[in-house]
This record gives sequence, structure tokens and C-alpha cells, in this order.
Amino acid sequence: MTDEEEIPMGRQPRHLSEVLGRVMKRMKVSDQSGAMGLFSHWRHIVGDSVADHASPKRLEKRCLIVEVDEPAWATQLKFLEQQLLNTLKEHVGDEVDSLDIRVKRSR
Repeated sequence: MTDEEEIPMGRQPRHLSEVLGRVMKRMKVSDQSGAMGLFSHWRHIVGDSVADHASPKRLEKRCLIVEVDEPAWATQLKFLEQQLLNTLKEHVGDEVDSLDIRVKRSR
């Protein structure tokens, strides 16, 4: 959008926090700051070795969907699942009570 373009009446820009708040509400997230922190601080929470191969994709009804780059990492995260859940609880509270680990499809 250039400086000369105008925003149509009734379609004023919204603050990002407002939009994200609505998204989090639809996801049934009670602690929006905790859930936002989960995605924005994933590497810090889980560590570099896990973050290099796994990334959070969605949080649905307290189930975190995590995508891994190789089947071996899916096995590893299943083995570490309870430890990961405990670590997530320390950082984001009770927003996550289960993991759904999926292997990224190659294209």
C-alpha cells in the first residue's frame, strides 16, 4: 500500500494484539501471553537441538501440534514427551497437556 492509497471507511487497520487475541480466543487459549510465548520462544524453551528439528504448528484444545523434519525425531520426541510437557508447563503454564507429533511431508 502506498502513501496515496486510502483505507476504505469502516476498514481501519487493527492492532496486531487485537487480531492475535481473537485468534487465540478461537483456539480456546486461556492465557494468551503464555501461548504466544510458546511460539515466539520455542527455541529457548526446548533448546537448540530439538528446535533445529521440531517446530510448533498449532495449539488446539490444549494439544500442541509439533512438526518434525525426520521420522527419527518423531520417535525421539515421543520418548521425551513427558519431559517436554513438564518443560512447557514451567514456561507457559497449563496451556499444553498433550503433544501431537507429526513428520513434515516432503514436497
